[in-house]
Amino acid sequence: MKDDKTFKVRDKIVHFGRLYRIFKIKKKKAKDKEEKIILFRPYFKNPRNRAVIRSIPINNIGQTDIRRPISKKELRQLLEELSKKSNRKKPVNLNQAKGLLGLNDVSETAQVLKNLWREKNDRSKNFSKSKENVLRISMRRLTEEIAFVGNISLGKARKKIKTALKEGNEK
Repeated sequence: MKDDKTFKVRDKIVHFGRLYRIFKIKKKKAKDKEEKIILFRPYFKNPRNRAVIRSIPINNIGQTDIRRPISKKELRQLLEELSKKSNRKKPVNLNQAKGLLGLNDVSETAQVLKNLWREKNDRSKNFSKSKENVLRISMRRLTEEIAFVGNISLGKARKKIKTALKEGNEK
């Protein structure tokens, strides 16, 4: 991340496709020098992640996939891309799809979701449990970011994604 020195408390970041809020930046002495550490917790809380707290030294952020959320303009482009017809005919390679999800790139996540959605809705193909799990993960990752950027609930964001995907399947 290029602007890693400009983090402030209440900033939002995306890590492994999940949205987090920075709640504290603390200074810590390490090897005769002072180091800043950011502490962050999930933005969308649920019973399973309510107590989760993560931290990382600011100096190490460049070595991770942590990024800021997309802009509203990028959100519109993403939803347009999801609603376009897909010409892809071959089945999704699950290992490749998982690798793309690990990049923490919203457009790659959207492409994985779109391809899996198309394959799931193709009645001539067998859709495995593993592919269903990857579809669910990619949907959850996109839902959080779209809900935050669009300032809507998780449910409305999920509905918006499904509507765009259905439009792409019908064209």
